Order: sequence, then C-alpha cells, then structure tokens
Amino acid sequence: MFSFLKKGLKKTVETIHSNAPVKREKIGREDLEDLLLEADVTYDLVETIVESLPETVKRIQLYNTLISLFIYDVEKIEPKGEKPFVELIVGVNGAGKTTTIAKLAQRYKTEGETVMLGASDTFRAAAIEQLKTWAEKLDIPIVYTKQGHDPSAVAYDAISSAKAKGFDHVIIDTAGRLHTQTNLAEELKKIVRVCSKAMPATDHSKPAPHRKILILDGTQGNSAINQAKAFKEMIDIDGIIITKLDGTAKGGALFSIAEELKLPIYYVGVGERAEDLIPFDPKEFVNTILDAIFIEESPDMIPSSGKTHQVDLKALTDAQLARLEELLDNDGFNLLSKHFVSDRATGETYRLNINENADQIEILDKDGSIVRAYRAEELAVNG
Repeated sequence: MFSFLKKGLKKTVETIHSNAPVKREKIGREDLEDLLLEADVTYDLVETIVESLPETVKRIQLYNTLISLFIYDVEKIEPKGEKPFVELIVGVNGAGKTTTIAKLAQRYKTEGETVMLGASDTFRAAAIEQLKTWAEKLDIPIVYTKQGHDPSAVAYDAISSAKAKGFDHVIIDTAGRLHTQTNLAEELKKIVRVCSKAMPATDHSKPAPHRKILILDGTQGNSAINQAKAFKEMIDIDGIIITKLDGTAKGGALFSIAEELKLPIYYVGVGERAEDLIPFDPKEFVNTILDAIFIEESPDMIPSSGKTHQVDLKALTDAQLARLEELLDNDGFNLLSKHFVSDRATGETYRLNINENADQIEILDKDGSIVRAYRAEELAVNG
C-alpha cells in the first residue's frame, strides 16, 4: 500500500544516484548498463536487458522489460483452507531464517490467526534457544526438543499438535548446515516425508508441507543464487523470502534471482521490526528503481482525472506517508505496517483499506465497518 519498500531499497537507490546524480527523461544503453551492474544485476542479464532496448530508453520501455522478469509460469502458493497451513523454512545459517520465522508468525498473529512453531534445527542448540525466545516474546506456542534429537520427529509433533488444537499455521525451522551437503539434503527430504505423514493429502489439498520457503540474505546479492539452486534441487522449494534488503546496495540482484530461479518472492525484509517483513510487489520494486533514474512525470503530463490533487493512494510519497502517520497519531492510532494500525487506547488492531471509488484510506474493523477515513486531499503535501 505505502512505499515501505522504498526505505528498504534506500542504499540501492543511493548507489544509482551516486553514479547518475541527474535524473533524465531518457537514458542511453551504455549508461543503463553501468547502473544495472552497479546495482548487482548479473552481467549476462544486463546484456539481455540492454539488447532488447533501443539506443535511448524511455521509462515505460525499461519498465516493461524489467517487470517481465517477474512473470513466470509457477503457482504462487497461498493458504487455501488447509488447517493448519504448514510451512517449511530452509536456508543457510546466518541468512536470517529464525528472525524471519518470528516476523512471519507475528504477521499471521496480527491478522488474527493462530500459529505454532516447530524447532527442527536440532543440529544447533543456539537455534532452538533463539526460536524459543522469539516464541515467548510473541506468546506463540512452540514444539522443541534437545539438541541432536530427530528433527523430523519435532516436525511431526508440531503438525499433530496444531491439528489437534485447530491452529491455522505451523512454521517449521530447519538446519542450515550439516557436515556435508548430502547430509543436509537427506535430512530435509526426510522432514518433508514425515510432514506428509503427519498431514497427508486430501481431496482438497496437497500433503504437508504446503509451502517450502527459502530464506536468502539480500546482502549477498547474486552469490545467493547458487545457494538457492542447491536447495531447489534438494526439496523443490516453492518460493523465496529476501532478508536484510535495507542493509545492501545490491537490490538489483532480485532481478537476477527472479530470472534464474523463476520462483515467487513472497516477502522482503526491510528492517529489524516484526512489521518490516512486507509482501513483495514487483511493480513497486521496479518503479522504486526507475524513480531513481528517470524524471517524474510533471502534472501536465498526467491525464486529467477530475481530481484536484496529485496523491496516488497506492504509492504515497515519503511526505504523504508522514502526513498520514501524523493524522493517525492525532486520532490515537499507530501505523504497524502497510496493512494494519493499532488503537493506542485499546490495543485493538485494525486493517487499512484503499477505497479508490471514494478516493480515501479507511480504517476497517473485523466486520468491515469504517472506523475512520482519510481523504486523499488531506494527504496532499509537497514531496
């Protein structure tokens, strides 16, 4: 909804600005090639992108080329009635796997759903303790055992317990490194098999785990691609979460990751807070990169819509977002994420909704009733 992603790409945008401090209406192919390489797009992909474009490139031409990299014939798996919806989280140690699990669990909890964690990284005692600490902090139940015990048994027990108690989600952590890659592959395959025994396929759903997500460290840029290929070969992962995007100037690597792996990117991590795990929007991502290169369209280039303001509720500027936060604060609300606010007095969480017909942002309760609304005109500030 709001451009939280812009904050996550700050260092990438700064790198573009340092190499091309003046925005332009068109860019030459050689200059574009340099900017993409600086943002950590792989050389081969840069060549493919540039070869498909004219000598001087307009924004819309580059947008169409870049957005096509995120279009592939792979199902994006979302919960469809499975209860519990079981997710297996994989990735190398240090990628931010455990912290991402906590953020994902917090996200589900904020949406009013129940979550159980399974600490199946029994190779490291520290991993178990870290996940237990997060579970206590978030007040979420966890199934765990001692270091060295069978990780598959933990996964089985977590799913069985969640089924018996009617939980909505199970998130299972796994080891990121064993003595050899073969050992890791065999352990992960066994966990997948045991999950399917704990929750077999039905007429309406496939067996658990229903979604296998790989965590990639955004600061590693393109070097993470080989990791991803290895995990994909091991257990045929279903999608990706990119962490630490705010800590790197290598945001362009997402183009290469998408092109190489052809897997959905579900979320990106853009900060330390639980709310800083945001759904990945390819359009917003591409436009954030292009905003750093091209001159924004002037008002006289924008087709008239009958509106007396230049506020795009789906892509607020930093100043407009600050104005919204100010209005929310005056009314006693805190902005939790791009989708939720909380009432400071009651602690109640409400959903944010863009009503394009009414040209306003609305705070909705669980029944869909409007608690408060902010017209676009109220957010019309410079910036």
